[in-house]
Amino acid sequence: MIPQEQGRPCNSAQAGASGKAKAALCVLLLLANLLPGGFAAAQTESVVTGPLDRLRQDALSRVNEVRRERGLETLDLTDPLNAAAQAHAEDMARRDYYSHVSPEGEDAQDRYIEHGGSRWRFVAENIATCEGCPAPPDIARVRSFQEGWMQSPEHRHNILAHGLEGFGFGIAASEGRIYAVQTFAGAGTPPGLEAGEQPAPLAPAQQLDEAVAAVNRAREEEELPPLEASEALTTLAERLLAGGSGDRLIDRSAELFELLPGERAEWRSLNVLAAACGGCGTAPVAADVRHFTDQWLSDPQHRQALLSREATHLGFAMEANGEGRKAAAAVVGQHL
Repeated sequence: MIPQEQGRPCNSAQAGASGKAKAALCVLLLLANLLPGGFAAAQTESVVTGPLDRLRQDALSRVNEVRRERGLETLDLTDPLNAAAQAHAEDMARRDYYSHVSPEGEDAQDRYIEHGGSRWRFVAENIATCEGCPAPPDIARVRSFQEGWMQSPEHRHNILAHGLEGFGFGIAASEGRIYAVQTFAGAGTPPGLEAGEQPAPLAPAQQLDEAVAAVNRAREEEELPPLEASEALTTLAERLLAGGSGDRLIDRSAELFELLPGERAEWRSLNVLAAACGGCGTAPVAADVRHFTDQWLSDPQHRQALLSREATHLGFAMEANGEGRKAAAAVVGQHL
């Protein structure tokens, strides 16, 4: 069995978030009072931006202030997020549209990756616009946008999300309209966390126990005999994951039986399942094991392997790169 890798818009209130295995987009239209301008403008064609460094620092300060008040980690400005935010603000200003998605279909994560960000990070975006507002944008306008975002549940959720580390801000004005963009990125949080559940790191042996228990619950429902946990198959799963490179989940060039510890003749058959997710937190936790096993049990081909009447043992391994990417491999074996 060859494993396969797994890997938006409103008129008056819209916020966006994206990440592998997670995606949601719902944009903030702010009709603000006119405020006097007063800064020299940096200009590209008909777009003016104002003093970007000062505006970004103030935007970051406002975001970190509300995060500190709630005991959340503070964020840092990053070049990829700043570049992605500014590119989107200027693009909306130049081409007169207002959406998380460009006319070509590019979204917040696409822009982040295009400007040097990792495809495995959780990415979120808030946007806002002000019609009839004076240019160039100033700090008062930035703060007005921040107040509006905090009054919107979707935008406030992005600003106060867990699992974030980086922040970017972009702003541009053209023909009497200002566009502002906040971008956020981080390792994210494990998918499938239950209410009140703390994402405590799970040791490899505990990961195996969780996986076996989850699969055996499904087998019990089908009146099938339970699988036994196998250290040998878990070692095989670990070796397959360690042999992957780049976006490849596992070492697909390897001969499975040659990677087995011990006697290969002890096993009649082996099936490998693999999956990955991005924006899923930094360390393996129980919620990750549930996420991956539920994913496999929901897929007819993978479910068939896990619920095979001939199967006797299960191995399971996970790896996390600490920046949001997690990969898992399960090996279902029939022991002689």
